[in-house]
Amino acid sequence: MKSPDQPVSSRTGEDEQQELHHRCLSLLSSLPSPPATSLLRRKWPSISTSCTRLLSTLPSLPLSNPLSLPLLTSLSASLSHLHSLSSSPPAGKLQLQSELSSLATTFHGLASDADLLVSTGGGSSENDLVSRLQVGPISSRLDALDLLLSDKTTMSASSLQSVVPSLLKLLEPSASFETRGKVTLTFAKLSLSQSSRHVITSSEVGPSLVIHLSRVLDSATGGTTAIENACTILQTLTLVKENAIALASRGGVGPLLEICHAGTPSAQASAAAVLGNLAQVETIRPYFVDENGIPTLINLSYIGTPVAKDNAIGCLCNLAGPSEDELQDMKITLFKEGALDCIKSYLELQVQEDRDWNLEGAIGLLRHLTSFRYIAEIVTNNGFVPYVVSALDSTKPRVRIEAARTIAELAVTGRIVKEICDSIPKLVRMLEGKGSEEREASAKALANLMQVSGYRRTFRKDEGGIVNVVQLLDPLADVEKKHAVSVLLSLSQSRKCRKQMVAAGACGYLRGNLAMQVEDAKKLLECLGRGRILGVFPRV
Repeated sequence: MKSPDQPVSSRTGEDEQQELHHRCLSLLSSLPSPPATSLLRRKWPSISTSCTRLLSTLPSLPLSNPLSLPLLTSLSASLSHLHSLSSSPPAGKLQLQSELSSLATTFHGLASDADLLVSTGGGSSENDLVSRLQVGPISSRLDALDLLLSDKTTMSASSLQSVVPSLLKLLEPSASFETRGKVTLTFAKLSLSQSSRHVITSSEVGPSLVIHLSRVLDSATGGTTAIENACTILQTLTLVKENAIALASRGGVGPLLEICHAGTPSAQASAAAVLGNLAQVETIRPYFVDENGIPTLINLSYIGTPVAKDNAIGCLCNLAGPSEDELQDMKITLFKEGALDCIKSYLELQVQEDRDWNLEGAIGLLRHLTSFRYIAEIVTNNGFVPYVVSALDSTKPRVRIEAARTIAELAVTGRIVKEICDSIPKLVRMLEGKGSEEREASAKALANLMQVSGYRRTFRKDEGGIVNVVQLLDPLADVEKKHAVSVLLSLSQSRKCRKQMVAAGACGYLRGNLAMQVEDAKKLLECLGRGRILGVFPRV
């Protein structure tokens, strides 16, 4: 039989926990009365509230949970200290105030930890992991992070949502380099998971995480691995506009461009992707000019890894995107910095390596630049058109759409280009596509091309051309009708074409379009109606 005088440290862990448990309950039950000292009395409500919570929670504390022992140990020491301060407070007021503030914070944290251990219990590995990530010493939390990072452990979205605030605290500058690195790696893994990314991009988590990660981007406070992980997380975070604005407002564009210039290959690719997300927000684009970022991105498109090149081109494409004021300043800047040479080099490389899936950014950038008439003339004369026409055969709908939109821009030059003639049969086939966006892009390109007589002759040679265009007039077809009407009006001077339109059911569709107030639908219907009155068409 054990002697009652036997030290606690020599007893079994279970006996130690039981004794600590009883001791804490006893100390909580015998809290001193509100003290006479005014300074202690002011702090007492906060301490008393936390202790009342603990007294209510402690009887249900799962002692089988390994995290209960350190909690009870800390609670016992804090309660003993509280009793000591109450009975014999130190003479110095500043020391007393400091100790009371520390105790109030400690009791509040212990009460929250106890609530968490009771609510999660110890019944499942997930509950245990949730507890370990939020309760206990840093070493225990880092071990729990290792489990979360392993492929053997998963966590539900609701559990993840509960632990994220604790993880954010571990990213504070006061945390060790190792701790911040491991937490950043954890968030990087979470950002790549479809089931968890919505948690970290939420309005409750995203802005706070952006603040922490913007510190990591500074090479003085981060490391190579930490920077790579930070960029990985930011790729997901900045898909949300508010997070992108938050990062830019904290000066994030400059460090990201520096990473594109001198970072590791992996970091360069991720940083360029983050910048691509930022460039989608019009109000952020001036930061790129202020930081002289365009030459950096163009250079990366030449020397980076394949992924870095793709992301750099994609970022330049977004920078050249449409803006509310429709100013051409950014396009002119891109042109002056050599964006066309960059695009051509990139497209040539894709042809050499037979890479089809990543042409969207390059063709999109070319499309934005060619909306400037002067640049469109240069593009037409310098061998870009064959690449655009070839992209119409891409297996990727987004690439075909960008190519069709580029043809639409090039068509307004009014010059007949043989390679553009070659695009017409391909555009006609795109009218049969399943996606409404693809059909509409093709119809707009054809509408612009039909303004030139040479292109109209090429179109008329395609047997399915008029039929495919007429089908777009169907009110049930989810596309803008004005482009189809424009194509048919351009061809309506031809008797043969008018007959084909009527035979394909254009008149019926146009009557439906009148109710939709489609531009020029009435004019086309009248044109076809006059032909019928004059006996040009057989009765149908």
